[in-house]
Amino acid sequence: MRVTGPHLLTPSGAATNARLSRLAWAVTAAGLALLAGAVVLILLRAARAPRPGDAAWYNDLIITASLAVAIIVGGFVAARLPRNPYGWLLLAFGIGNGGIQSFAVDYILVSHQIAPLPLTSWAFYFAAFGFSLWLAAIPLLFLLFPSGRLPSRRWRWLAAGVVLSFLTLAALMWLSPSAILVSVPSPFHHDNALGRWADNLTSTAVFFILLAILISAISVIVRAIRARGLERQQFKWLGLASVVMVLAFFFNTELVPLLPGVLDALLEAAAFAGVPLAVGIAVLRYRLWDIDIIIRKTVLYGVLSTLLAAVFYVLVVALQGVFGRVTGRDSPAAVILSTLAIAALFAPMRRAVQNVIDRRFYRRKVDAEKVLADFAATARDETDLDRLTAELVRVIQEAMQPEHVSVWLREPDDGRWAMDAAAGDETRAA
Repeated sequence: MRVTGPHLLTPSGAATNARLSRLAWAVTAAGLALLAGAVVLILLRAARAPRPGDAAWYNDLIITASLAVAIIVGGFVAARLPRNPYGWLLLAFGIGNGGIQSFAVDYILVSHQIAPLPLTSWAFYFAAFGFSLWLAAIPLLFLLFPSGRLPSRRWRWLAAGVVLSFLTLAALMWLSPSAILVSVPSPFHHDNALGRWADNLTSTAVFFILLAILISAISVIVRAIRARGLERQQFKWLGLASVVMVLAFFFNTELVPLLPGVLDALLEAAAFAGVPLAVGIAVLRYRLWDIDIIIRKTVLYGVLSTLLAAVFYVLVVALQGVFGRVTGRDSPAAVILSTLAIAALFAPMRRAVQNVIDRRFYRRKVDAEKVLADFAATARDETDLDRLTAELVRVIQEAMQPEHVSVWLREPDDGRWAMDAAAGDETRAA
């Protein structure tokens, strides 16, 4: 199934699309700016010991950085298909978590650990709002894939319940004493009637959204099984992302303490990047949307960032163990050496990941480039025109795979055209 916009637009419709596209780019830029601000705040906290109950700074960095994938993919989809809600939902997911919530939480932590910052109390509300936004976007992302529409009218009740739950969380979560998003006590949490009402309503809303995530993820898998042909291949990738997302929600350190620190962070990062990456894979392999090159780069740097983060963590742990044995304490040299190693590994790992992606999703392109490179080498040395013509026909057939190839050569003396080699009428090379 290929989703495209309308072929014919009225002038007013085209103008509206143009305005929405510009809005999508503006929202994307704002989201990436917030995410970059969150990364800066995380790095500022790296020099300080974490508060009790806080994750290590590098765990937060891994999770936050992974959300850039959702913002970038969502921005491009919303700009290309501004009337399709799918891109806007991806933006809401990425900005709500990686932008608004991460920035607000780290703003609060920096204000308490390093130096007081203005308007810190407002950050508690924005942290709750960002959490509400990205959490509510998840089941809708599953339900609306791939066309941007619900599978049928029967799913309206679930979508309406998710929207109502989001409004409840956005309005009351910041007042709920049990909704602790940051280890710093909130000035808005009070044990009174309003706090108890907020607790009850937000707990119900969170439970409903988690249930909706489970139901919508199962619906993706069921629809993938029932789909046929191209649509089934598209659903296969999002079905895999659905499984990772469900595992991250129901088996992370907040709900079930099964995974230690960095492994939990990597699982969450894989889940948060999984849905947009699944969309990207569908585009790369099955041309769901016509933005192949854009998503190709997003997949490349998303995978590369995850690998580099894992290598960085392993190096830091290993070097800290070595320095700890030698000096008896942790040394900043471990972080410095690990950073230098990552800088040295970036280029070769990028090439390796690019080759894997190209061979997996652009196999025909890679083969065609190799064939053309071989022909260029042959053309430099070949002087026999008949052999060169035969080689040209072979290269075109192998690289482009047309049904028919004809090569026409012009006689140098009288200007007449003659067909030198023929194999059909689909593609002609002069």
